[in-house]
Amino acid sequence: MLKVGLDFGSTYTTVSVYREDTQVLEALLMNQNSPYVPSVVSVFRNKYEFGRAAKRLTGKKEAQVFKGFKMMLTQSDLKELERRGFSEEYMPERVAGIFIENLLRQVLKDCHEERIDRLVVGVPEIWSEDMSTIDGRTMIRDICQKMDFIDPEGVQVVSEPAAASAFFAYNFQVSTGNCFEGKILLIDYGGGTLDITLTDVAAKTDEAGEKSVEIKVDKRTGAGENENGQIGQAGIVYMESVVREAIRQAGILEEEEEIACDGKFLKAVDMLEEELQDRTDILEETFEEYGIDYPEDLEEEFTTLEYKGEDVPVTFRMLLEVYNDTIRSVFEEKLDEMIQYMRDNSINYEERNLDNFKIALVGGFGNFYLVKKQVWDKFSFSAFDKRQQNIILNRADCEKAISLGAALLAAGVISIRNTAPYSIGLCVKDVDGQVLLNYAFRYKQDIEFGTTYFAMGEDQKPFVIFTSSGGFSKFIINKREADQTALIVPVKEEFREKLSNVIQNEYGTAVVGFSLDTSEVVSIHVHEFDLFNEEMDPQGHKIELTRFKDLFDSTRVEKAVKE
Repeated sequence: MLKVGLDFGSTYTTVSVYREDTQVLEALLMNQNSPYVPSVVSVFRNKYEFGRAAKRLTGKKEAQVFKGFKMMLTQSDLKELERRGFSEEYMPERVAGIFIENLLRQVLKDCHEERIDRLVVGVPEIWSEDMSTIDGRTMIRDICQKMDFIDPEGVQVVSEPAAASAFFAYNFQVSTGNCFEGKILLIDYGGGTLDITLTDVAAKTDEAGEKSVEIKVDKRTGAGENENGQIGQAGIVYMESVVREAIRQAGILEEEEEIACDGKFLKAVDMLEEELQDRTDILEETFEEYGIDYPEDLEEEFTTLEYKGEDVPVTFRMLLEVYNDTIRSVFEEKLDEMIQYMRDNSINYEERNLDNFKIALVGGFGNFYLVKKQVWDKFSFSAFDKRQQNIILNRADCEKAISLGAALLAAGVISIRNTAPYSIGLCVKDVDGQVLLNYAFRYKQDIEFGTTYFAMGEDQKPFVIFTSSGGFSKFIINKREADQTALIVPVKEEFREKLSNVIQNEYGTAVVGFSLDTSEVVSIHVHEFDLFNEEMDPQGHKIELTRFKDLFDSTRVEKAVKE
């Protein structure tokens, strides 16, 4: 039985397995000569390639090369999609499916297996909380469930911080023999996104004596694709900005000539990316020797790229100045935001000699010297700092932490407690016009996947709605504890009619419930209600919300402010 953990990244993807017979946890190399598989798909002469083979076709005539498709999954702006090279034939969801399927087929081949029984995929935490990106979680689940070599019931989508925290908690237990109890600050800097997440990790034992790890997200902030809905303020935009600046300084273009995001440009970006990965030691030695306070001392050439047949030098000064222009300030702002939260909540993040607070820098861009330096300075790291001890056993594993943690979850070595990712229910008005917020479950409430939770009235009984009076017109979604932060989300007319049509009783009365599957995809359960006998039809009608954007009118979202 093959159980797989997948970290589907914007620039690189890693796949890990936990081999139960040998109790070995490992990231797979496959045929890429590296666990870091470029998240790239190419179409050339009617043949698909993925990973490094696809990346090598960048800039080749007649080859279509797709990158950044994960970050574009929930993008609805067709002009932005076209600018990034997508089309009606090859939309991000289709390209992502091609990539994941080819990748997982290679996993089966290398592991000499025919079927994947459990697949756990890590996705950004914000995909559980933002209406503009929440569909990404469902898209990933659907892509994987449709593959005939994967057990659809074995597919689970979890948040990346939960997967990474599971890995670090596992490391702590392996190295100390004790369960980790405390906070983990995860700084995940990738190609398309910065996610800073504070998780709370606690060991739990159920009535049967089974142990699990409870992982709760206390606070998250970030920048880039997950915050802004497009590429920005992360690894990809940094590398593209360096290449643009290098081309301008090389003087090979006419004044004011636009630098197109075409194959030649992307080829130069790939060259820079390879140099940054292969020469990390040179970067660290140079910046340590000269410092970063005086850019004029860093005129030495780091590498030379090629663009339109011309040499394009890149200096250490250029790397620093572009970092300062595109990354430093927003990174500083987000770190300060998290630090202020920890101060406000009396979380001791500065103590270096305790074992209940850890800091882990993960993600491909997190290995870049200037990123690490900014974190080291912000938290005043010392040589014998316990804030990283026992959770990081191998520095190289930090970039693989999400896939390794996902593999542990897939194998059941570590389990996480199921809590609601948001509050959800019905929003209706009573006869006096007062807004009633009838929640089915609340944010971070313990829940069972697949169990229906009904929208409850003030009497703690399932709230009865009258379909004729528009009882299905609005839902309430809330990612925080306070009702004042909740969103009232109008339902599109065609979906409201679909819901109303399932009610056949004389008065159009019903109760409505909600459930979540293992990937946190929500379903609505509509049960006819006999008003006189106060009985509901136990069968009900289940409608899975596979695409929020097709069901809700996000242009009319309101904040729920209660007096």
